[in-house]
Amino acid sequence: MHLFIHIHIILLCIISSFFTSSAKDSKPQIQNGMVLGLSHVRSLSTPSKALLNSTEFDFLDIIEPVTAYTDGYLLSLNLGTPPQVFQVYLDTGSDLTWVPCGTSSYQCMECGNEHSSSKPTPIFSPSQSSSNTRELCGSRFCADVHSSDNKYDPCAAAGCSIPAFTSGLCPRPCPPFSYTYGGGALVLGSLARDTVTLHGSIYGIGHFPLEFPGFSFGCVGSSIREPIGIAGFGKGTLSLPSQLGFLDRGFSHCFLGFRFARNPNITSPLVMGDLALSDTDDFLFTPMLRSITYPNFYYIGLEGVSVGDDAAAMAAPPSLSGIDSDGNGGVIVDTGTTYTHLPDPFYTTILSSLGSAVPYERSYDLEARTGFDLCYEVPCAHAPCTDDDELPPVSLHFLGGVKLTLPKKSCYYAVTPPKDTVVVKCLLFQRMDDDDDDVINGDGGGGDTSGPGAVLGSFQMQNVEVVYDLEKGRIGFQPRDCALQA
Repeated sequence: MHLFIHIHIILLCIISSFFTSSAKDSKPQIQNGMVLGLSHVRSLSTPSKALLNSTEFDFLDIIEPVTAYTDGYLLSLNLGTPPQVFQVYLDTGSDLTWVPCGTSSYQCMECGNEHSSSKPTPIFSPSQSSSNTRELCGSRFCADVHSSDNKYDPCAAAGCSIPAFTSGLCPRPCPPFSYTYGGGALVLGSLARDTVTLHGSIYGIGHFPLEFPGFSFGCVGSSIREPIGIAGFGKGTLSLPSQLGFLDRGFSHCFLGFRFARNPNITSPLVMGDLALSDTDDFLFTPMLRSITYPNFYYIGLEGVSVGDDAAAMAAPPSLSGIDSDGNGGVIVDTGTTYTHLPDPFYTTILSSLGSAVPYERSYDLEARTGFDLCYEVPCAHAPCTDDDELPPVSLHFLGGVKLTLPKKSCYYAVTPPKDTVVVKCLLFQRMDDDDDDVINGDGGGGDTSGPGAVLGSFQMQNVEVVYDLEKGRIGFQPRDCALQA
C-alpha cells in the first residue's frame, strides 16, 4: 500500500535543494525516522501542502506531541478530513488502533470513576470526514481483525458469493468485529479507512502536518473497560507502525514520570524509524524472543530479580527466560499494562526479600485499601518526598547479561500526602493472576495458563528510554530523566 504525505509548502525549497544535491547520486545517505511525542490533544492547522510519495523520501521524520496519563501514556491521533482529534493509549501489547466512533453516544461498561465526568467522550463522526470509507471484507486488515486464518471468512460472513470473494471483487464492507484485551476488556466496532495526520520535519527542520491516507482503524461504538481509544503498536499487520512502514526498523520511547500525569505542557518523545536507533551505544540490549503462537508481542527473557545494590539475583523460573515449543512463556513489553506482573511463587519470593530489606513499618491499612502487596510508612520531613529513603532498589536481570536497575520512582509510589512527617509508599508490582495468564490480547478465557509468563508494564518503564530494535531483533534500556528530553 502506498501512503502519500502532504507537506507544508514552505519546505518545498528545502526539498528541492535535496533533489539538486542528489542529482548525481542515486540516493542521499541519510537516516529516516519518525518522532512522536507522548501528550494531550493538540489541534492541527491547515497550511498549504504539497503531495509527496512517502516511500521515495527516506529523510522525513514525524514529530507528534503526546503525554503521561494516570494509568498509561497517551498519543494524539488526528483522523479524517478535516482532522478530528483524539487521545488514545499507546499500547505495544496490541495491534488494532481504534477510537470511539458513530452517530450516537459512546457506551462503555465498567469504566470506573476515573473516566467519569460531565464532559462526554469525544466521538469520531465518519459522516463529517470527506475521506472516510468502510474497510472491505476482502482486505488483509479485515482478516486480521477477525483473527481468521482463512482470508475468505470475512467475505463469506458478509454474504458475498463464492465468485465474488474468491476473485477479490466483493464490494461488501468488513463485518463488525469484537477485539479482546486482558482483564476482560473488549471493544465492538467496524473497520474503517481514513487519513491520519501526524507532524513531521526534514532533518529536524520545520514542523508541518503529514497526511497518511488509507489508514485502517476501528470505529468502536461500545466497550467493556476501555473508556478511550488505543493506538496499537504491536508487530501485527494492523498496528500503526506496521501500516506506516516502520516495523522493519524500530522505535523508542522515554516515558515521563507519573508525577507529570495530566500535564499537557510536558511531553516525552516516541521515535519511529532509524532515528530511534541512531544513538544507542550506552543502551543495555537484550535479545527479542519469538513465539510461534503469539508472534505479535515484544518478548524478552527474564533471568532474575535482585533487591538492593549488591544483592544476588533471585533466579526466575525457566518459563520467564524462554518460550517453549507451544509459544508460551517469556516476558512481554506491554505499555498498555500499567504495572509489571510476575507469577507465583517467584513473585512471593521477591516480596519476602523486600520485606526483609525494608526498615520501615508496614501500612496494612493502605495495602487493604489500594490492593498493593507492600506499603510502608516512610519518613518525610518536607514535601515533596524525594528518593532519599532506605527503600531498596529493584533490578531486573534479562538475557544477555543485562542488569536494569529501575529508578526508585518506577518501583515505589507515594499513595498518601505527607502527614505527621510520614508518607506511605507502595511497591507497584503485581501478581500474575489467572486472568493475566490468559492471552493478554486475544481470545483468552477458561483459566488456560497459555501465553506470556509475565508482563513488563509502563509504570516500570517511566524514566527509562526503551528502544525496540527490530532490525537486529533486540530491545534496549537506558535509565534517564525523560523530562529532560521534553
